[in-house]
Amino acid sequence: MAENKKRKGQSKLAFPLGLVIIIFAVIGVIFAVGAGIEGVKKLTDNSEKRIEYESILIPVVMYDPDMFDDVSAANINQLTVCSVWAVIKDEDIYPGKYDTDDQGNIMIPAQDVEKKFAELFGSSVVPTHIGVKGDFDEFSFNEQSRCYLVTSAGTVPIYTPEVVDIDKSSNTVTLTVGYLASEAWAQDSSGNFVQPEPSKYVKFTLRENETGYYISAMQATDAPENAEPGVTLPPVATTAPSATSGEESTSGEESTSSEESTSSEESTSEE
Repeated sequence: MAENKKRKGQSKLAFPLGLVIIIFAVIGVIFAVGAGIEGVKKLTDNSEKRIEYESILIPVVMYDPDMFDDVSAANINQLTVCSVWAVIKDEDIYPGKYDTDDQGNIMIPAQDVEKKFAELFGSSVVPTHIGVKGDFDEFSFNEQSRCYLVTSAGTVPIYTPEVVDIDKSSNTVTLTVGYLASEAWAQDSSGNFVQPEPSKYVKFTLRENETGYYISAMQATDAPENAEPGVTLPPVATTAPSATSGEESTSGEESTSSEESTSSEESTSEE
């Protein structure tokens, strides 16, 4: 009986979990395409580090938490959401990794979120372990099972990160990160992804502890001098659907008018 309930829960989970896997797969494609577009610019000794940092920052940038000068002053609820998404982003979230309840919610143990939270934000602050409601997702926390119940697994990231500058000194790394709005990505007339200009820039300060580097501060900043502007789409790819429809209509009218004129001339000739 218990096994049937679990299977039922997993079948309910299939669609939303499939969505989140697709979403992060798309993020991977975007980064791969972006790397191709910016290939010449990023063929430096820091290229691998940039990719590594971008991967770490995805669950933070995608949620866009409030800025903070020190992690102790951050909105812990927001950082908790980032940590839950970081767990979801991991490949181990594939079906079978975690149990599901009768409603098909993913049951993520608090200890897994705590571990990911410490990796991202250090050990001086801890998750709130309470229900968290964001702008586009909601996580409830079950005190009895000590698990987060992920009630919505399909969401579109607000932003994706692009590390444009790395400054390392002693035990600190400062990253200047461009926030690429997900809705601003587009395709040109050939179907290639076109990277937008960053909507804003944020300076991430990473500090080293006994286990690695963690995010100790997030501060708004200006675009660096070496920042590359986004690619502008050619007119054919930026034409709005309504305008396209209008152009097609006009083209159709011209065609009809031309046919009518030809028909009229042929009729006159026959007479």
